Amino acid sequence: MLYKKQAKSDHWVIIPLREEAKLIFTRQFKDKIPELTNAEFNRHIKTIGKLAGINRTTTFSYKKGNKDIAFAKPKYEWITTHTARRSFCTNEFLAGTPVELIMKISGHKSVKGFYKYIRITPEEAARKIKELWLSRNDMKLIKKRDNVLAV
Repeated sequence: MLYKKQAKSDHWVIIPLREEAKLIFTRQFKDKIPELTNAEFNRHIKTIGKLAGINRTTTFSYKKGNKDIAFAKPKYEWITTHTARRSFCTNEFLAGTPVELIMKISGHKSVKGFYKYIRITPEEAARKIKELWLSRNDMKLIKKRDNVLAV
């Protein structure tokens, strides 16, 4: 387990480690996680993103007064610790982990705040609902029309 005191809320969260992460800690760090500043960690995670080939150009834009400001960079340049945290929450939600358990690790205090935090596309939401229906046997095949299954 990884024990972490959150700076913002001053609360402790306990994070279970996957076997792969435990092996890395044991092999690379001799069970002692190096202390990094947020800036150092963000620099390293960008390097990992670059090595992983996450390099599609991505544009971020916002309004400042009446002007549109836009920045285009390779996607790995946008990755931060916050990206990892948000991705963890979203991926666990999509995998079916109960929201209350994810919140214990992420440190979210309200379900409302948690649902604002995760990012799922309408297609992901539809797939998730379909999975739930299938698991409950709520979907029945009605007919096949124009190579599309209708339910």
